[in-house]
Amino acid sequence: MEPDERKNVMLARLTESEKECLRRRLLPQTAKEMALDLGISPHAVEKRLKMARAKLGVSSSLDAARLLAASEGYQPLVPHASDLSGGGASGEAGAVAVPQVGAGARTLPTQGLFMITILALLASVAQDVPAADPSASPMFDEKGRTVAARKVGSDEADAYLRESFASMDTDHSGYFDAVEVGKLEPRDRHRDTSLPPAPPPGARDPAGERKWMDLLDHNRDGRVSSEEYRQYMLPWTLLSGVPADWHKRD
Repeated sequence: MEPDERKNVMLARLTESEKECLRRRLLPQTAKEMALDLGISPHAVEKRLKMARAKLGVSSSLDAARLLAASEGYQPLVPHASDLSGGGASGEAGAVAVPQVGAGARTLPTQGLFMITILALLASVAQDVPAADPSASPMFDEKGRTVAARKVGSDEADAYLRESFASMDTDHSGYFDAVEVGKLEPRDRHRDTSLPPAPPPGARDPAGERKWMDLLDHNRDGRVSSEEYRQYMLPWTLLSGVPADWHKRD
């Protein structure tokens, strides 16, 4: 059996509850934090993580979580500049859904879905650009060109997400409304194939808006807060990194 085939067989043995705990491990959450969110005991969480490690043949839950995240497949993208500068409903984002992490998570069709790396901030900062991290997952712009990436820790990842959220909050309300969140759905070949065809440029994307509101609006109040956005995006930012020329502001 080929290595990739063997890995797929091992991953297929994971239960949904084990996968949920592994995804939360990338947030990162402790066993106690997972237990509180999931309404189970810390012992039950530890048991799920232990079973996942055994099935995947690794010694750490973090390694197991990374294997799962990599297997679920994603193509990180950088959006068009208009998406970050507040240009109307016609902006085309280059990213789609990632698996839901959190209570009440819903299963989404996997065909045509890629994990989002987070919308890149295109404004550069007058500092030296760090070398790309060879261990970081490749990132691509809207034309398929490779963008250098580097891994960051939780603090930098959170700061990156805060800036990303602010750049997309075009009305400066502190929340994403349906139009703003709908821009996360691409209108090119990366579009979720389970959705209707993309509407013409300049038109709203009701299907994309519904999908992303369902993914990000955890408390179902009809809007997406910065906290909801960051909670959803953080695991995949830690996994894939950020653009190498991005710097945390002092």
